[in-house]
Amino acid sequence: MTRPFSGRKDGLSLSEALPDRSLFALVAMMGFLAALTLAGASGARALSARWSGGAAQLLTIQVPDANAPLPAQGGGSATTTRVQAVLADLASLPDGTEVHQLTPPELARLLEPWLGETDSSALPLPAIIRVKLPPDTSVPATLEQALGTHVPGTIMEHNARWGERLRALANSLLACAGLALLSVGGIATMITGLATRTGLATRKDIIKTLHGLGASDSYIAGRFAWRTATLGFGGGLSGTLMACLPLLLLLQMAAPFASAPLTTPDRLLPQNWQALANTIPSDMLCALALLPFAAAFICWFTTQVMVRLWLLRLP
Repeated sequence: MTRPFSGRKDGLSLSEALPDRSLFALVAMMGFLAALTLAGASGARALSARWSGGAAQLLTIQVPDANAPLPAQGGGSATTTRVQAVLADLASLPDGTEVHQLTPPELARLLEPWLGETDSSALPLPAIIRVKLPPDTSVPATLEQALGTHVPGTIMEHNARWGERLRALANSLLACAGLALLSVGGIATMITGLATRTGLATRKDIIKTLHGLGASDSYIAGRFAWRTATLGFGGGLSGTLMACLPLLLLLQMAAPFASAPLTTPDRLLPQNWQALANTIPSDMLCALALLPFAAAFICWFTTQVMVRLWLLRLP
């Protein structure tokens, strides 16, 4: 015997009962916000991991009056400059350490954003030494004290401290992103619940008649849930696609900080796509791809629960 009401066309006319346009538009806006939140959180985490991973082994040392002679110990002749003494102390670092003193052209490029194209040789600049330690090594605890004792006035900057601050900032952003996603999911649930309630109120008499004729709760709930899930998927997909344009612009801005800079200043040229693609974290792509399915599931589950609870109250 064929079960009644087993087809998908059930006569409920849900396309007329459910507020399709408003539900689709609201879910699309929620998807847009969720896509931006996910992209911001994963991008901040990826940048923090990349910066902090490299900063832990980097040191920057400034030597004022670099070419001034260092007073010789024991009353001997002063033949060693201050920067040479610092380089001699750095020679005791672990094997594989890269020590590089910035040349005048490199210092000029470093100061160009602030001073423009000027002759840096006429300025009383300190010597800048860049130190890169081997992986899985740490800065000797006595290095800063030794440099300050041998060459007074030497300044050593631990780049690892910036890495710790970046990690703390990334963790804060991830926590805020989690709260934002929970808020977006809660709002989407409320919107779906209101739309389902409107559909039930509009088709109350028809549902009662079909239920009395033998239509099961799972059948009626399934028809409503399928409709809202379809709208949720379409809205989530539309919101994600709408977020792609601002995300591409943000990724282009972040490209110089994450990898090699783009080949030209023009935006989104073909030669820039490879550099731009290298800045996109894989977990962000997965999260954006799953976003429409998450929206559809929220709509489907919310509708299933609401319709079944409503049917339980029928006589």
